[in-house]
Amino acid sequence: MTIPEMASYLRDRDRYVILSHDDPDADGLGAAYALALALISIGKEAIPAVADKLPSKFRFIDQRGLFRSLKGAEGLPFEAADSSPIVVDTHDLDYLGAASEAFLEAAGKAMIIDHHERPGAATDQALYDALGAKGVPALLEEKASSTCELVYLLAKELSAPLPIDAAEAVFAGIVYDTGSFAYPKTTERTFACALELVRAGVLPYEIHRRMYESSGTGALLLQKAVVASLELHAEGRVAVQTLSREDLAASGAAYEDAEDLVNIPLQDKRVEVSVFFKQNAEGRLRCSLRSKGGVNVAHVAQTFGGGGHKTAAGFTCRAGLDAAKADVLQSLSSALGL
Repeated sequence: MTIPEMASYLRDRDRYVILSHDDPDADGLGAAYALALALISIGKEAIPAVADKLPSKFRFIDQRGLFRSLKGAEGLPFEAADSSPIVVDTHDLDYLGAASEAFLEAAGKAMIIDHHERPGAATDQALYDALGAKGVPALLEEKASSTCELVYLLAKELSAPLPIDAAEAVFAGIVYDTGSFAYPKTTERTFACALELVRAGVLPYEIHRRMYESSGTGALLLQKAVVASLELHAEGRVAVQTLSREDLAASGAAYEDAEDLVNIPLQDKRVEVSVFFKQNAEGRLRCSLRSKGGVNVAHVAQTFGGGGHKTAAGFTCRAGLDAAKADVLQSLSSALGL
């Protein structure tokens, strides 16, 4: 689907639940929040939802308290079958979390808005065909900087003016997924969207402060523990950091406070890929990958059942830390020609 085609599809329905992937970030949450307000502004019912709870780091996005949790007693004011679910910031319907996946199964339908790379050598058309066979309408634009960029353009197509809090949510998502306008997918269109958002009243420094200058002391202690775990591999071209659930508990930080620590090793001019294995309080292990562009880490993540972008990707580890580390290092060594 194109943006105009998705806008037409959205005009024809009345009740929406907007979901993002498991462990949602600023792009997924910002897209869900802004799209909900855009749909509400044209007379639709729309609720942004999370599988569990809103990450504390990104609560500033939800200025109206719109997000609902699909887990626990809060629930939704209507049945899943009576809604039209929209999945934003992923095209992998197995990457939503148990509660969201159960909701989609009960709804029996979904639509997708996403900008992530396709698995392996799959073409856009192949994915469209696969989703179409399942009856899943999809707006997929791999070259877009972020899902928030697509949502902003979609809102314009819908003639749905975004209130200032929705504009701030979109700007936050763009900043997050472009690495503050530094990643390769940052384009002229991205800057044009950002300019329009600033003209609408968004204050860039205020968004930066909320996202990157509002952590507690626990986040600093967490950073100390993670940096202390640093290892260099592949002739110094690959950096590996780890975070255990014990380190997380000892720091007193929230799991999402570790999100950006994967970028620290890239400050070294020799390091081409940064790998970060992080364990949450329940013991689930996830691997985040960042690259300076020489290695497509999305392709690496896809071999382990994950995905992402050329320079930023990740996956949930099925094996233990030692086995997962060995497998990832082997894959990266091959990608680096070692």
